[in-house]
Amino acid sequence: MTNPPDGIPPQPRLGAAAEHRAAAESAAGRRDYDRALRERFRAVLRGLEQDGSLPVRRSRTAQETADDATTALPPEHSVELHPAAHSFDEVVYGGRAATEDEYRRLEYADRYSQSAPPPVLDPQEIEVVEREPKQRKKLPPLPAILHSPRFWAALAAGLAIALLLYATMQSCGAPTAPTPPDLPAPPDPPDKPPSDNDFDFGSGKDSIFTRLPGWLAFGGLQFLLAFAAVIWWRARRRGALVGEPRPVEVPANELLAGQAGLYRKSGDVAHVAGILRSATLRRIKPRLGREFTDDQLVNTVAARLGVPAAQIGTVLFGEVSDETTLNYIAAHLEWIETELG
Repeated sequence: MTNPPDGIPPQPRLGAAAEHRAAAESAAGRRDYDRALRERFRAVLRGLEQDGSLPVRRSRTAQETADDATTALPPEHSVELHPAAHSFDEVVYGGRAATEDEYRRLEYADRYSQSAPPPVLDPQEIEVVEREPKQRKKLPPLPAILHSPRFWAALAAGLAIALLLYATMQSCGAPTAPTPPDLPAPPDPPDKPPSDNDFDFGSGKDSIFTRLPGWLAFGGLQFLLAFAAVIWWRARRRGALVGEPRPVEVPANELLAGQAGLYRKSGDVAHVAGILRSATLRRIKPRLGREFTDDQLVNTVAARLGVPAAQIGTVLFGEVSDETTLNYIAAHLEWIETELG
């Protein structure tokens, strides 16, 4: 495990299942069912990890715990964990108050925390390593001259001048009349006159390539092929993208994952930390009872949690320089908000 940056307390860990179970029963005795539900669900999770049903993992959410338990436990034992995970998310993150009935159902479903063996002293953390996406090979860019309209205009003007000069030279020279050949006597006319439907007679059956010079005929054909290729290449550029509103419903988890991916890609850890801190301050200030300045807020939170004020100040208002510091800040913001109730 990597050491935390200077000035930041170590990353909080869950305790043993028996500790969370005792905290839940104590909170239920005080009729504090918000804390009782939270601690009881943690006791279930730690009990499953301590008896080997689930691997020890720091970043497992309540819904992931229920999903993992579904694959590791019999259906009759894991079916109660899904509504408990839903209630846990609504109470911890949604701000809803827990009811006694919800806690009692979770207490009835908890058959893991009391019989769990003692936890391992140094649990192994699973680090998720993201692979870099494969970069598609890009074609080499076209020469800059091919993007210039002046180049194509000059090329078209040169071809037009060449064709004009060739036509002028052909019109100025008069051909020499050839010597009339000695023709044989014409054959006798056929008995049957030719039919009007016979299309194989008269001039115009020879190809254009036999009438024009070879360099002009084949050069013009290549020019037409190049012109068609350029037109096809330029026609593929359809202009700038234009936004269009569409009535599309995006699931909240997909929207959250996409937004998190954009934040990670931008690399602006200070901006992301500011968003997390603003959300945490917005939720904990009403619980403290009145408005505070930044220094008063740090001292009040530190006094309630029993930690040094310098550490709370670093978490709430300190500088965030890299992604490792951002991960520790996010973990401690969640810890502060959870412990304040």
